[in-house]
Amino acid sequence: MRGYFGIGVEGISKAMNVGSIFRTAHAFDAAFVFTVGAAYAAAEGGRSDTSSSLRHTPFYEFPDHRSMILPKKCTLVGIELVKNSIDLPSFRHPARAAYVLGPERNNLSAQMVKKCEFVVKIP
Repeated sequence: MRGYFGIGVEGISKAMNVGSIFRTAHAFDAAFVFTVGAAYAAAEGGRSDTSSSLRHTPFYEFPDHRSMILPKKCTLVGIELVKNSIDLPSFRHPARAAYVLGPERNNLSAQMVKKCEFVVKIP
């Protein structure tokens, strides 16, 4: 296998949603998962994380976008509907990437979008 990817969420408020995302990340063999500015109660999220992903996948919790640290040469890719978003099917994925999704009823913060090297959208 060449490269790796991680999946994270910013500002998400429902632990069950985080658990579902982490379960999916684990199913697709993500190298790590993370939260940014999210209140994640693993015990509650574990009800939807039926693969117990946090036992198998490194988990990083950052209080805000400024404290977020990714591995060297890891490209941050936002998933959001913004003006210059790239359609996911035509996006050439970096060999080393971290994908970040926004909260349930809002968007990635402007600061997070600015921090991303690319922003993609799911058409």
